[in-house]
Amino acid sequence: YLNLIRWDRPAGSLLLLWPTLTALWIAAGGWPGWHLLVVFVAGTFLMRSAGCAVNDVADREFDRHVKRTAQRPVTSGAVSVREALALGAVLALA
Repeated sequence: YLNLIRWDRPAGSLLLLWPTLTALWIAAGGWPGWHLLVVFVAGTFLMRSAGCAVNDVADREFDRHVKRTAQRPVTSGAVSVREALALGAVLALA
């Protein structure tokens, strides 16, 4: 499941985190407080992970034909479509 949510490749989450934190700081007019900071950082990582799981399901047929993506968990059969969708839903709901 960690490969499904790209846990070993945090660059995507970090790319989403910078504009999120910038907007949070601007909206708060300075330090937003620990509560908001934790919520937005966790939300960024959770939604990126959910997106990766759902994307793997959506692209599974295409990914089979691309060398770089052929070994993704859904495409290779390590994780079923149902499991990937369930994980994506749980992460999005969290």
